[in-house]
Amino acid sequence: MVWEFGQNTLSLTPDLAARLGLSSSDPRRIDITTYRDRIAPSDLQVVYERLARSFLRSEPMVNVYGLRLGDGSVVRVRSVSRWEMNRAGEPTLFVAVIKEIESQVHSMVEDEFIERIIELRFLAERLDDKRFRQIVDTMLQEVWQLRRPA
Repeated sequence: MVWEFGQNTLSLTPDLAARLGLSSSDPRRIDITTYRDRIAPSDLQVVYERLARSFLRSEPMVNVYGLRLGDGSVVRVRSVSRWEMNRAGEPTLFVAVIKEIESQVHSMVEDEFIERIIELRFLAERLDDKRFRQIVDTMLQEVWQLRRPA
C-alpha cells in the first residue's frame, strides 16, 4: 500500500484490491476511507494511534489487525510501514507491506520485539548521548529490511 500524504486515495496491489473485493478499474486509486472501513472496528483505534505516533516520529511502525475481505471473512494481517520524508524532513508518502498472518505465536513475538525496540527509541530521544538513538535506529532499519518481502 502507498498513500501520498494529503491525498484521498491510496494505491494497492491488484491482488490485494481483488481480495478486498474493491471494485476499481485502477487499484492505484482506492478511496482511503474504503480501506479504513475494511479494518476491524475493534482494531481501528490502535491502528490510528500507531499511525499518529509514526507520523510524529517518522519511525517504522508495525500493526496487527483484522481486515475484512471481499467474501466477508476476516483475516489477521501484519502491516510493516514507514513514512518516506522529503528533503525538509516532512512526511510525504506512507508505504506499508501487508501480509496475512500464518502463525499467531510467531507474529506476536515478532511484534512485541519490535514494539520494545520502538519504546527504546522513544527513551533514547530523552538522553543527551545521541549514540543510543543511533544504535536503536540501526536496529529498527535492520528489522525493517528483514521483514520486507524479497
